[in-house]
Amino acid sequence: MRLRRALVASCLLSASFLVATANTPAAGAHAGHPHTHEHAGAHAHGAEDDAEHRAQDLVGVPLHEIEKSTADNAARIARQTGRQPGKAQSKVQADADPGVSGAWSAVLPTEVVPVFTAVLPNGKVLIWDSVGDNPTESYPDHSFTRVMVWNPADDSHRRVDLQGANLFCAGFAHLPNGNILIAGGNANAAMDGIVRTYVFNWQTETFTRGQDMAGARWYPSVAETANGEEVIIGGGPTTAEVYQANGAIRSLTGFTRYGARVYPFLVSRPDTQLALIGPTNPGYTINTAGTAAITGTADRDTINRQYGSFVTYDVGKTLVVGGGALTEGGVANVPTKTAVVVDTNAGLNPTVAATGSMSTGRRQHNATVLADGSVLVTGGYNSGAGLVDLAKAVYAAERWDPVTGQWTALAGADRARQYHSTAALLPDGRVLTGGGGICSDCQKVGYLEKNIEYYSPPYLFKKDGSGQLAARPVISAAPAAIGINLPFTMTSPQAANIRKVALISYADVTHSVDQGQRYIPLRFTVSGTTLNVTGPQTGGVAPPGQYMLVVTDNAGVPSVARNIGVNKGYMPVMSPMKNSTGRCLDLPASNLAPRTYVQTYNCNTSKAQAITRLLYDSSIRILGNCLDIPNQSFVNGTRIWMWGCNTSVAQDWEYRIDGTIRPIRNTALCLTAASSANSAQIKLATCSAPPAALQKWTW
Repeated sequence: MRLRRALVASCLLSASFLVATANTPAAGAHAGHPHTHEHAGAHAHGAEDDAEHRAQDLVGVPLHEIEKSTADNAARIARQTGRQPGKAQSKVQADADPGVSGAWSAVLPTEVVPVFTAVLPNGKVLIWDSVGDNPTESYPDHSFTRVMVWNPADDSHRRVDLQGANLFCAGFAHLPNGNILIAGGNANAAMDGIVRTYVFNWQTETFTRGQDMAGARWYPSVAETANGEEVIIGGGPTTAEVYQANGAIRSLTGFTRYGARVYPFLVSRPDTQLALIGPTNPGYTINTAGTAAITGTADRDTINRQYGSFVTYDVGKTLVVGGGALTEGGVANVPTKTAVVVDTNAGLNPTVAATGSMSTGRRQHNATVLADGSVLVTGGYNSGAGLVDLAKAVYAAERWDPVTGQWTALAGADRARQYHSTAALLPDGRVLTGGGGICSDCQKVGYLEKNIEYYSPPYLFKKDGSGQLAARPVISAAPAAIGINLPFTMTSPQAANIRKVALISYADVTHSVDQGQRYIPLRFTVSGTTLNVTGPQTGGVAPPGQYMLVVTDNAGVPSVARNIGVNKGYMPVMSPMKNSTGRCLDLPASNLAPRTYVQTYNCNTSKAQAITRLLYDSSIRILGNCLDIPNQSFVNGTRIWMWGCNTSVAQDWEYRIDGTIRPIRNTALCLTAASSANSAQIKLATCSAPPAALQKWTW
């Protein structure tokens, strides 16, 4: 049935063609994967695999040639079989009641294949693919990119092609002001990466070139962090880099464990660190301050989830679903139907728990958080084929309920969405899906989807079988920006019926990887038409930036989202803590070992002084460990050391307006430097009145 046009939501795209281990060759080396059945563990990388990757992505071939060849093959196959490649032959029965299984729109053609999709704060969508219809005699030419801005409100678009570089296979994420940082891309027919970064201004719809990276990257991921920085990992070089708030880029020489030319799964942790949780094992907890440090290492599960997808659907909780090529249910060479929940709320190493399985295994699918906090999976195929298998395409969507952990089958799309497809949540609660193709295997089977479809989830419809749209709650007023863990008010005529208030990040999705997708439930109370809400707990939960603010009523119907900014924490994260003598709290030699005593030292920008204050558990953290009172000895003279974070009262601190920091168990004592000298011990001492300079601390 026909639906109202509106905005889209962010689904994830297949994790690039390579299957790689977390430990990869040095910068410039090419990583690949053997085309064999995938099992747990890593596979070696070599020049042959990388050459196949290059050939599969048709690097060096202009898109007009790809499109013509694919169209010719599609026409030939249609004549021979009577079927259009990639088009569903019949709709699932669930389409009859959109209140149960949602509904899909008509297929709309686009001028650019939706390989890379970013939803902007105004609800429009930035979409690009690769090089366009340049004259045959001029290729290989990688000095430009086909780009458009799509408006889901009326399905109009504007071409904003980039001149100067090909952003095919770049990483990208939102900056705090809503602009899009793009890192890396494709240099030439040899599939070399590029060092360039660009910033797309969502208000002027223009590109600006940023500072070059140290390493040329192709298939990196970009992750937003609590202090407003963007971490760039993978894509060839093993040394990660950080795009700083001032636009400068620094190398993270403390993290050199992932250089695969495969988009890594990166999530911001509540404790303000970064977690790398896939697609391969092991995963890492990374403190990105200074030159960075690995503070934890752990396996996720026994499956190498290449071409799987993931969604952070709650505070510190991420669903990782599908992917791989293994033996499951007695059938060889199939992707897994299983899913796990990775929890980064406690400890340096995440905990992992199994949850419900999809009805069928998928790879090259997209997982997208919905406006009510559930997760939608669309597209993919249920065989172990490398990039595309139209005979095994999965058209029906599925929804995962985070409360029950179970999946529900939904309506089926019209088109197969496999390699190089995307899906993204729109502010109006719909999901925009599109793309697929631009690979050698795709070309052979006539698969190129230069179009989009909208999916309207069941929550947009009445539950009476009428197929009519449901009445939606409305956000009538909200602030332009909010703070970390600070109260704010918003109003809604339906406030009494509101059951959820949440922030949802805007999509940055390609190859099944949404580089920043998260749903953040907020605590609230109701008074009349006013909702009294508390902002997200930490900058790790909600990195500073632009978000969709959404309320959901007691019938499960979400509002249209309202754009809202989240400011960096008023007590900056990963920043020094200085006493009144000018020295800073310091972790000697950035030592991660428990029982390392802290000291004061000249203030600098090293990771040894990158302190995170967590308001929700009263802890003070350096490189993932907590400031701790040994043996809970709350007495004058006790020296302070670092220890693994836990719920002990020995790690609970109180911050006074007089600048003192006191253990909650004994507030007569103050955190005190033994002297104003370098390397002075930090201990507990009886608080003086007024506080002495050695007892007063500022952030």
